[in-house]
Amino acid sequence: MPPRPKDIRLDGLTPEQVCALVPEQRIKDLGVDKVHETSDVGEFNDKGCRFARTTAKDGYSYLVTPTTQQGAEEWLKRSGAVTARIVTAAGYPAVENRRPTDSRGCFVDVSVAEGQRLGIQYAYDSQPVPLTPDQLCAKALEMAELATQGLIKLRG
Repeated sequence: MPPRPKDIRLDGLTPEQVCALVPEQRIKDLGVDKVHETSDVGEFNDKGCRFARTTAKDGYSYLVTPTTQQGAEEWLKRSGAVTARIVTAAGYPAVENRRPTDSRGCFVDVSVAEGQRLGIQYAYDSQPVPLTPDQLCAKALEMAELATQGLIKLRG
C-alpha cells in the first residue's frame, strides 16, 4: 500500500459523526433520500451510517463504516474470495474490492491509519442491475472520496 498523507484515527467516531461526514448538498446530488445510523455491520459489528435512495424504482445505498480492528490492506490478502486493486480516495490509499459473484455492489476500504479503515459499500438494491462492475465500483469510490474528505475536515 502507498503511504498515507497522515494518520487519522477512527477511535471514538460515533455513527452520528459518520452520517455528518458527507455534506447535505452532496447527499442530495447522489440522489439519497434517507440517512440513518447503522450497527452490527460486518465481521466486527461496527457502527456507521447508511445513505439510501428508497423512493424511486431504482433503489441503492451507500454504507460508510469505520473499522478500528483491521486495516484496508487485509483485502489484498483475500485472493480468490474477492478481486481487489489499490486505488486512492482523497489522497489516501484504498482497496477497491468485490466478490466475483456479486453483480450488485462494490467496496472501497480507505486506509486512514495503521490497522484502521473507513469502509464504503455501494449496493444497487433493484433488479435488474443496469450497471457494470466498474460502474458499481466508481459509485463506491465517489462516496469514499466524499467520506474521506469529511473525515479529514473533522479529524485531520
